[in-house]
Amino acid sequence: MIHPFDATRVETVAFALSVRAGQEAEYLRRHDAIWPEMKAALLGAGILHYEIWLHAPTRMLFAHQIRLKGAGPTPEGEAVMARWRAWMADVLEMDGERPVREELSRQFRLVAEGG
Repeated sequence: MIHPFDATRVETVAFALSVRAGQEAEYLRRHDAIWPEMKAALLGAGILHYEIWLHAPTRMLFAHQIRLKGAGPTPEGEAVMARWRAWMADVLEMDGERPVREELSRQFRLVAEGG
């Protein structure tokens, strides 16, 4: 197994999304019932760790991924991800067919010794 702190093989990505007003519970419900094929598509795209956090007062989501460098979705995985994005369009702020996604830049990092 690849250790998530192995900077030679993995990269960390963080971004912000925005949930539409009144859709916070629905967003959580849909992720609690993530499609098996969507989970497989994410893992197949080289994602080793993926968390999404909600800041309720602003409805902003903070997404954090650790993924294999240079990896990406397969054509089949991209098709599943496109279906997922379409299914989420009514709960996320969108820009066309994709959620409004603001890339975040790391400001600080602390790694345990040996990590």
